[in-house]
Amino acid sequence: MSAEALPLPRLVPTPPPTTQVEARLMRLVERIKKDDVLAFEELYRLTRDDVARTLAHLVGRRSDLDDLVQETYIRLLKAVPNFRGESQFRTFLYRVCANVALMHLRWWRRRKEDLTDEPPEQEAAGHDPERAAQAAQASRLVHQALEKLSAKKRVVFVYHELCGLGPEEIAQACGTSYNTVRSRLHHARLEFTAAMRELTREVMP
Repeated sequence: MSAEALPLPRLVPTPPPTTQVEARLMRLVERIKKDDVLAFEELYRLTRDDVARTLAHLVGRRSDLDDLVQETYIRLLKAVPNFRGESQFRTFLYRVCANVALMHLRWWRRRKEDLTDEPPEQEAAGHDPERAAQAAQASRLVHQALEKLSAKKRVVFVYHELCGLGPEEIAQACGTSYNTVRSRLHHARLEFTAAMRELTREVMP
């Protein structure tokens, strides 16, 4: 079996924005550049769930996740004047998320802070307790495997496998080259698969 053959349990994958949503966000950005506070509040309302979900994928559900969301929007507000529309707004937003996540992951690895017990919120698996338990276990295994990746590999892996971004868009979001993204993604997949297999063996009776 090849390393890429192991199926990845997707944790509430993020659908790409529609053209209408993207256009709406771009209009809000232009208003924010003119110091329109209401525009920023609307942008926050439209994107907050996506930002929180993305950060949860990137850093795990930690007790300070809300603080990271707040830090993301503080940085976003400061960065908006420099956004010229060369890329989609979601790419720009994911770049801010990546910067916040990388900073936090490096700090966390130094401090060796523990994950909280709860994985990122996911859609309910119906009313079947057994299915819900299986989904929760799959979620925990995925995040334990992600913990074994380096910060930069983890960002690339999460953006591709869980957020649905292509390598070119990830390169823009991470401020790196296409080839670097492809290399990190390749190695991240191998390491993730190895980690998942090891963790699965540990939990199997």
